[in-house]
Amino acid sequence: MARERISLVDDAVKREAALRAQILDGEMTPEVFAGLPEDDKVYVNNVLFKMASEKIEPNQGTSALEFILFGFMRIMTKKMNGVSLNADDQEVESKLNAILSIHQITDGKTMNSDWLFDYMGYAYKKSEEFLQNRKEHIERKINTIGEA
Repeated sequence: MARERISLVDDAVKREAALRAQILDGEMTPEVFAGLPEDDKVYVNNVLFKMASEKIEPNQGTSALEFILFGFMRIMTKKMNGVSLNADDQEVESKLNAILSIHQITDGKTMNSDWLFDYMGYAYKKSEEFLQNRKEHIERKINTIGEA
């Protein structure tokens, strides 16, 4: 009687683990990548993005964005209302300017064509996905409870 091999690990998980190992071991080179089929190239890019994302704690990123946004709102609200900035406000403004100076989008020195990443293209694509998800959610909600 022949034995049947049972796999408890999904093929996608195995594929990702293999690609991750190739990337970490330096086996995935530009030459190897160029020879891959298009769907494998997409998969490699997804694995690379996951690897980069793993080092960033989402809650910390969200928290940092919150601080930047509210710091900006604090300074701009005072400036729009013609209120002078006190020493604390000036410190917040100084730190916001320091943050602006380290990012390629706002450093004033890096041309869009030289960005390490197509930030605006990514933001546009994600915006489309978010809006499509919202549309589907509203349709699902109307179909489920009769109202948005």
